[in-house]
Amino acid sequence: MSASTPLPRPLRAALLLVGLAGAAQAEDAPSIAWPEPGGRATISRVFNGSPITVGVSSRTGGAIDSLTWGGTEFINAHDHGRELQSASSYDGYGECLNPTEAGSDSDGTGPRSTTLLTELKRGPDTLQTRSQMAYWIEPGRVTGSCPKGPGPHAGPRSDDVLAKTVTLGAAGVANAIAYRATYITAQPHESATFEAATAYMPPDFTAFWNLDPATGQSAPLSAGPGEQGVPVILATPDGSRAMGVYSPALPQATVPNAGYGRFNFATLPGPGNATVKWNCVFRENNVPAGAHSYTCYVVVGTLQDVRAGLVALRAALTGGRAPPLPADPAPAPQAAAPPAARAPGVALYVGTQQGCNAGEVTIDPGYKGCATAPIGATLAQPSSPADAPVYAGTAAGLDAGLVTNNPRHLDAGTRPIGYLASAGAGGTPLYVGLQGGCNAGVVSTNPAHLNCRGAPLGIAVR
Repeated sequence: MSASTPLPRPLRAALLLVGLAGAAQAEDAPSIAWPEPGGRATISRVFNGSPITVGVSSRTGGAIDSLTWGGTEFINAHDHGRELQSASSYDGYGECLNPTEAGSDSDGTGPRSTTLLTELKRGPDTLQTRSQMAYWIEPGRVTGSCPKGPGPHAGPRSDDVLAKTVTLGAAGVANAIAYRATYITAQPHESATFEAATAYMPPDFTAFWNLDPATGQSAPLSAGPGEQGVPVILATPDGSRAMGVYSPALPQATVPNAGYGRFNFATLPGPGNATVKWNCVFRENNVPAGAHSYTCYVVVGTLQDVRAGLVALRAALTGGRAPPLPADPAPAPQAAAPPAARAPGVALYVGTQQGCNAGEVTIDPGYKGCATAPIGATLAQPSSPADAPVYAGTAAGLDAGLVTNNPRHLDAGTRPIGYLASAGAGGTPLYVGLQGGCNAGVVSTNPAHLNCRGAPLGIAVR
């Protein structure tokens, strides 16, 4: 996505399905001396009786592959596109011009990174790294997230350098981590999306919240994908563990409703694939070669700890006073709604015939004249604010009977058919396509329908 677009770009999301084990591409620079066995370096600081421990590794080119507190691991490091790391993309090429700190897609789940780590320093509360970032996609290759085709690069590693400093106890807030990323770009660019920090987390963190650090007010968020101008928090449903992000430089004036994204891939199949993510994103135009610095603050603890930490952090960084924190209870696990609220709406089917309708969700048991199978039904009425409204196409010969989340799918007619349940219901998980020109707006049982990217949408109830 170009830097001027204020919508979320789920960076590398579709590729997380793959987890390919690639051959080793690079070793660290000869000057790197890892202070701990296994090519690791960690720093720790106690918060509420338990250490917050942050670790980087040779495997991930110095990117953060572990962050623990209270016996909980907050980071999914399954492949080289996850971790807590930095990335960038340029000039509308998406993943095809996408320097990535932890490594490349071809590194897969392997033990080495295409990124070249050239500097590592550790202090009592700080980690500093400097690296020459890998391109996520090697020259000549494209993915579903390459709007302009192959990127204009000739080798597997970018000339861009990432200099990163991680500091525990930022601004005097014990559970806050300052993450400062400086991109040293080798060439000028018409546009840039700097994903200054993103964290891929275990799939247990499925309760999404926002928070206004100026007022302390927070509210639950849908699973997205989505982006907004106020900080996001990802928490476990019981609120016992959470992670949030804040930057005093967000939102940017040019994109006032963007900067903080959240993505839910908690139902991806395959060992290690299930994940959720947040990001802290800056978009620029007319980007000169040289240094571009951004700081994002990561806060961990319980949900209430994170809310309090974000509010205190904002006050400390702006010189203001922290407002009283509203005594919102931690989110309880969602209970099943009363039977009346779960009343089924319209029966749903999925196409089963390859080369015809396979994977497409429909209200027509004879959709496209090919075989289908029943998968459940919509809800007649929403039972929670997160239930997703869906529609069926009505344009004969175009999308008649196809289920979509877009009331103007293909700029044609649709009719509402109810809602997909967000949680707490037995049934079939459904996904919606995200990729224009491929599967955008098409509801499917396949998270990568037509080999293009998709996102969880809801559940067809039974």
